[in-house]
Formats: sequence, C-alpha cells, structure tokens
Amino acid sequence: MLKLYHYWSSTCSRRVRMTLAEKQVDWVSHHVDIHRKKEQLEDWYKEINPNSYVPALDHDGRVLIESLIIMQYLDEVFDTGTRLIPEDAYARGMMRVWMDRFEYAVHKAINALSHSRSHSDKFVGLSHDELKALWMKVGNPEKRRILLHRLEHGVSEAEEASAIERIETVLDMMEVQLAKTPWLCGDRLTLADIAMAPYPERFQANKLDMLTDFSKRPHYGAWVAKVQSLPSYAEAYAFPNPDANAA
Repeated sequence: MLKLYHYWSSTCSRRVRMTLAEKQVDWVSHHVDIHRKKEQLEDWYKEINPNSYVPALDHDGRVLIESLIIMQYLDEVFDTGTRLIPEDAYARGMMRVWMDRFEYAVHKAINALSHSRSHSDKFVGLSHDELKALWMKVGNPEKRRILLHRLEHGVSEAEEASAIERIETVLDMMEVQLAKTPWLCGDRLTLADIAMAPYPERFQANKLDMLTDFSKRPHYGAWVAKVQSLPSYAEAYAFPNPDANAA
C-alpha cells in the first residue's frame, strides 16, 4: 500500500501527486495540516519525517522523504503509466541537473519570496514568543535557522531581489532549452518537467509579474501552458483543502 503524507497546497506535495497521476497508481491520502494545526511539528509526524516537511511516502511500511527522491522512486518501482525517467544516460543526467536547479534555486527562492507575500496569514494571532517556540520544534536545523532569522529580521528587499534574480536565471536556461526541445529533456515529459510544474502558479499567486510575462520567454510560456493542460496536473491540483470549513 502507498500512503502519502501531504498538504493540499504544498508545492512539493503537488509534484508527487502529479507523478502518482502519471504513473496511474493507487494511493491512500493522509493529509497533514501544516497551516492551522501545524501537524508537521508534532512528534508523531517527526517520527515519519524528522525534517518536519511534507510530503512523505510510506510504501508498505518503508518511508521515503524529499519530493524529488519520492518521484524517482515511484518511476523506478512502478511500470504502469508514463515512463518518466529517460533511458538515455545523458538525458537522465540532465533530468537530475534540472531537478537540482529547481530544488536549490527556484524552490528556495520562492520560499523566501512567499514569506511575506502569502505566508503571513498562517501566523495571525500568534505572538513573537509563540512563533519562536513553534520554529524551535522544526526538525531540520537549516530550516529552523532560516525561520528564526525571518522571525527576527523578515526578508529584506535585497534578499527578495536576489531571489528573483536566481529564478530568472533558471527561467532563462529553460527558455534556451525549450527553444530546442518540446520538453526539458527531449521529446517527452520527464520528472524534470514535473519538478518545475507547480512553480508558475506560485509566481502568479505571489504577484511576481516579472516571472509571468511570457512575452520575455515565449518557449517557456508555451511549456507552462502545455504542462498545465496535462490531466495529471489537473489531478494534482484537484485535491481539496479538507480543513476548508474547519472552525
């Protein structure tokens, strides 16, 4: 049995749900409320994922964490649906290069940009000391340090500018590649495309107009439209917020 611990609007959860949809495998949902209940900081979840992140995948009692690793595991273990890892060794290597860029440049940058633009509502009603106590529970020391730093200092204009520059650099790389091939690693969809798929929506949600002006990068814009038209993308985004009506 596959059980996915995830959050409905988590970017990394959406990556994994899109991969599951492409692989056409059944899975059981365990929604982790990282917003209202902060369940990712509770001891029961930290036993599953010591980093206090979502998602985590339990496959017959064996747990994997980190979305990009989960995605590769799913493609290697299940021979159903779409094959998402290239057979060619070079294409496979480039897939992992793209995934690394998306994780360590785009994901970290949008996380910083989202801090004040869309995450502040998660902390309404909590005092400085209450927030500090929460962040001290974060299992991953790097994430804990970043959250504590932002609590004291926020995200500066210089940090925001640097984050936008890092994302634009990756988008420029994508534009060059997508002028040559319809997908990032050639003629078909791979995990590289899925790894990036949720971020254009995040750019729009955070009103980052400089990142959503496709006239600057028309091949990238065409790729966004193509990705967002995939049934697997729609399925990944269709998972509702189960706590939407909670008091």
